[in-house]
Amino acid sequence: MRSNTDLHLLLASLALLCGAALAADPPPASVIVAPARQIQYADSIEALGTVAAMESVALTATVTETVRALHFDDGDRVEKGQLLAELSSREEHAQLEEARATVSEALRQYQRFQSLAAKGTAAKSQLDERQRDWETARARLAAIESRLADRQIKAPFAGVVGLRDLSVGALVEPGDLITTVDDDSTVKLEFPVAATYLEVLRPGLEVSASSRAFPGRRFDGTIKAVNSRIDPVTRSIRVRATLPNPEHLLRPGLLMNVV
Repeated sequence: MRSNTDLHLLLASLALLCGAALAADPPPASVIVAPARQIQYADSIEALGTVAAMESVALTATVTETVRALHFDDGDRVEKGQLLAELSSREEHAQLEEARATVSEALRQYQRFQSLAAKGTAAKSQLDERQRDWETARARLAAIESRLADRQIKAPFAGVVGLRDLSVGALVEPGDLITTVDDDSTVKLEFPVAATYLEVLRPGLEVSASSRAFPGRRFDGTIKAVNSRIDPVTRSIRVRATLPNPEHLLRPGLLMNVV
């Protein structure tokens, strides 16, 4: 009996000790305090873009005529208004001299009848007829000058010409290519962006582009325009950026990675 009593006392003591341990407050949690600091976070958009010249034109013949002279070679740099090619124009030059003489004589007669009409020795109908003659002569002269201009192919802006596939003496017809001119001092870079980024796309945003053609080099520019329409198939919008190209390294059609 005594042994049973001692056992009961021992068990009761253990129970009291366990209860006290459970009732005790847990130790306080460790807290690490650090000074607040500002972290700069930038979200970027990646895309594939294609280079295009700022201005580009294909110069073609507008008349059927033979090539008299060529004033450019493959890849030449040309200035605005520079004469690139001349087509045969002997007939037009002869007509030009005749038309100039006709205009000069018509003007002389008109001025003479103006003087006579002022003195009352010439009828107004005669003066009107001389004025019409002068205006008709001027119109014919302008038409001949226009035909001559069609036979002189000039660069509409400064840039670089393409490969020359034409020779002196060749017969060209309306629509035949004379050469191309690209203004690549600054280039356009066009690339599609998912429409989900439409809220952040705006002119003036900086872009950086690279190409496998120029390892390790980056070309910086800015967004110039965002298209007004979203492609309903791809759900993307076309973005146009401009990149300075002082070394003329970037050429139309080049594929570039845009960030």
